[in-house]
Order: sequence, then structure tokens, then C-alpha cells
Amino acid sequence: MQTSREKSNTIKGKSQGRFDSEELARSMREVIIQQGLLEDALLKDNPDAARQVFVCTTSRETSETVCLTSYRTARGNNDFLNSGKIWEACRATSAATSFFDPIAIGRFGEEFGDRATGANNAVREVWDQAQQVWGPEVKSKSLKPFKDDVLHVGETLVGIATETEQTAEQTAERFRRERQLLDSTGRYYRFNVVRGLEHIGLEKAKKVKEMAAATRRYMGSQEVHKQIQTCAGNVASREC
Repeated sequence: MQTSREKSNTIKGKSQGRFDSEELARSMREVIIQQGLLEDALLKDNPDAARQVFVCTTSRETSETVCLTSYRTARGNNDFLNSGKIWEACRATSAATSFFDPIAIGRFGEEFGDRATGANNAVREVWDQAQQVWGPEVKSKSLKPFKDDVLHVGETLVGIATETEQTAEQTAERFRRERQLLDSTGRYYRFNVVRGLEHIGLEKAKKVKEMAAATRRYMGSQEVHKQIQTCAGNVASREC
């Protein structure tokens, strides 16, 4: 990723990112093509889709968390559903304002930026989406076929404080207490490298060796290995 500007700056009141947003979008489209899809493939599910996907982003107009989904919901952004591309959703959820410019999408040109604000740990958004898909009385057993991927990257949105890792962990702990059955029956997991990455910022691409080493150590620990195996087994045994 090439630095497009020496530092974040402001033109006519709009903050600009330090990195080339077009280069990021181009890289995303390359990955999509490598997966055998057209570069402008829609996020919207095919009729025979085996899973449902959503990403979290932040509306620049309302400063609220917005879920861009691959499926139709009663309260969803159905305007985006019918026109939103996969790479646009990826850009929207990765547009950390101090690093990348926001993206305007949809027929109204709404701007979206860093999804981390208000949803650093998106577990509550996952639960809310499950209720929208299966109804407000959804129980843990009805989550059996729910295989959502939360695509997420990002750091900060100008004028709003991003949740810290401590806050994200507190969110996870509250959710575990509130939904004890999900936790005790192996339906809730949170994987996060706990040591070695705390001082490496999003822009520190040259620290890739340190990132790889810390992640490998985390993934190789006995406790995490057991959790991964159990989680993978649960997902593999679910009905599509």
C-alpha cells in the first residue's frame, strides 16, 4: 500500500486519509476476481447461497453504525442490497478516516467510513441480525444454520472516539453473561491476538514479521487450538 499523503490533512473541512483509497479498492477487486467472480459482483446473495453475510460501517451523515447485508431484512438497507458491490462493502468497512477516504455508494451517494465506532466487537450486531432474519424470539438452537462472516478492518472516525480493545472485551463479556447458553454450548467464540500487536498500528505494514509471529504464537497455544477445533467442528456439522 502506497502512502498517498505524508499525513492526514483537511480540505474544505473534510479529513483525508494518508493512504491511496483507489489502490485499496483495486486490491479488493483483484481478490474478488481471484475467487472466480466478476470484479463488480454484488454482495447480494444468490438464491442458492449457503451463507449470509453483513459488514458494519459508519454513516458519515448520521454517525451511526450501519449494517450492509447480503440478504433482505425488514429494517435493512434494501437500496444497497439491490446495487451494492462486494468491493464497495469492503471499502465501506475499511475506510478508517485517518488512513483512507470515505466511500460514497448507492443511488443517493451516501458516505460511509470506519465501522469500528460503536461496533469494535460486532457481536451485538450479529445477534440483532439473527433476530431480524428469524424473528425476535430467536433461541440459541435456531442459530444452528447461522454462518455469518463479519468482514472488518478499521481504526478511527473523525470526531468520534473509537472503542478501545478493553471496551471490545467488555462488550464480549457482557454478551457472554447475557447469552450464557450460547457460551456454554460452544456457539460463541471470540478470537483475538492478546499479546504482541498492541503497539502495531494499522499503517505499520513493515511490521508484518512481528504480526505473523504474534499471531502464530496465539494460534498455537493449547487453549486457542482447542477452541478453534471445537468451533470448526460446530460449523462443519451445521445444516446449510
